[in-house]
Amino acid sequence: MKKLLVSLGILSMILFLNTCAAPAPEEVPDYLRLMQEAAVTGDLEAGRQAARERNAWLDRQSSREERIDFDQLFLLSRLIEGEAGEARFSDEMRMCVGEVALNRVLSPEFPNSLAEVVYQPGQYRCVSQPEFKDGILPGKVSVRVALRLLQGERMLEPQVLYQSVFPLGPVYAQFYDSVDMRVTYFCESVNRDLYEVPAEAADL
Repeated sequence: MKKLLVSLGILSMILFLNTCAAPAPEEVPDYLRLMQEAAVTGDLEAGRQAARERNAWLDRQSSREERIDFDQLFLLSRLIEGEAGEARFSDEMRMCVGEVALNRVLSPEFPNSLAEVVYQPGQYRCVSQPEFKDGILPGKVSVRVALRLLQGERMLEPQVLYQSVFPLGPVYAQFYDSVDMRVTYFCESVNRDLYEVPAEAADL
């Protein structure tokens, strides 16, 4: 009986030591929060670093979460801020502003990068304004909306490519601004066939 008690004591000690020696789980910083803070303050280096570390961590975890490029987040946030940053505009309208830009990147009718889409001459009124050229910083709401979009959230269809104060094609969504007393329309491309998924692809 005495030997049994000694053996149990030794076994308990071994289990205790193994538990103490086990590595602590990796403490993961809130990378998305760090990226949001960096965008709002214009700290590009901190934002890029947080994005690199987040993407590397997702790779180690074999995660399916979207990898985010901070420069795209910053530019998309600035565009949303410039076009619909005032408090009277809803998150839904901000989502549509950003999503039209992302739809254009994937569209055969527009340039292939976000920077080219945003800075394409004559497309976005805010881009020609002095405050945008001087480096307008996005507010927290604009950054949050941009993050939602870059993580894959959507409100529109891929063929919705136009944002204007008058219809430029079939109207998909519209928002009334009671201050300026005008409507902003989000419209589809007239080349609808470019965005239709073939039936065989839809069945996969």
